[in-house]
Amino acid sequence: MVNSFSNQDRNGIWDRRTRFNEILDERNEAVSDVLFKKIGSPHGHHFLDVGCGGGGTTVRMANSVSSNAHVTGIDISESIVSLAQENMKSIKNVDFILADAETYQFGTIKFDGVISRFGVMFFSDPIRAFTNIHGAMREHAFLTFICWPPRQENAYFYTMTEAVLKHTGKEYRDTGTEPGPLAFSDNAYVESILNSSGFSNVSIETVKTQLSAKMTPEFDAGMHMEYGPSSLLIKDAQPDEITKKKIYEELLFVCTSHQKGEYVSHDALISVVSAIS
Repeated sequence: MVNSFSNQDRNGIWDRRTRFNEILDERNEAVSDVLFKKIGSPHGHHFLDVGCGGGGTTVRMANSVSSNAHVTGIDISESIVSLAQENMKSIKNVDFILADAETYQFGTIKFDGVISRFGVMFFSDPIRAFTNIHGAMREHAFLTFICWPPRQENAYFYTMTEAVLKHTGKEYRDTGTEPGPLAFSDNAYVESILNSSGFSNVSIETVKTQLSAKMTPEFDAGMHMEYGPSSLLIKDAQPDEITKKKIYEELLFVCTSHQKGEYVSHDALISVVSAIS
């Protein structure tokens, strides 16, 4: 089974990320809480948010630093950057760059800290990317990002992907370090990348959290058909309409079992990675 994250997949999934931006930001709010608890109230003048999406974490970062500090968000999706620029145009101490952090030339400004929430697992050459980011940071600046641990250890990923595989007749293939949501699930691999890119004092902590948003199970199941850990498996399997209906019903069963009042909440594990430049 081929469930790799190709360039074509990236273009489509970023567009869907834009479409679901508001609900995904709500669902990831507890993840952001973990990220910002980790970094506290950092000192400095310039900060970077890699894979900034619709700018929610960028603005939260701007609210976590001094009023005269500036935060830049960078993302490769034209649609998501346009959304961030439109939504955050009244906020004076943030800006957004449409570019790939792996190759973008950041110029002479040096960042005092770099953050990311699920935005760094998609680089085609991670060492090149983090070396480039490292070169844009001041000495002893901090790097803190969130990524996913292994699928089999994460109830959210495992449950949602198994719901799809149950009806496709295919086995799950571990994509290892291929670019994609689980590319950084091996802690030793992540540490080796960061060390090779010039970072030190690497630490990785696994944290339990919940992905929760106010929505119906029907909406959540439909979203998982298009975005999230199950969607790439569906795309690769190319199921017929009857099978698609069975997959949706299976996802709906799972999402309904996680309904709590007006919310759907999934238990999840996340990895919190920190390092110093």
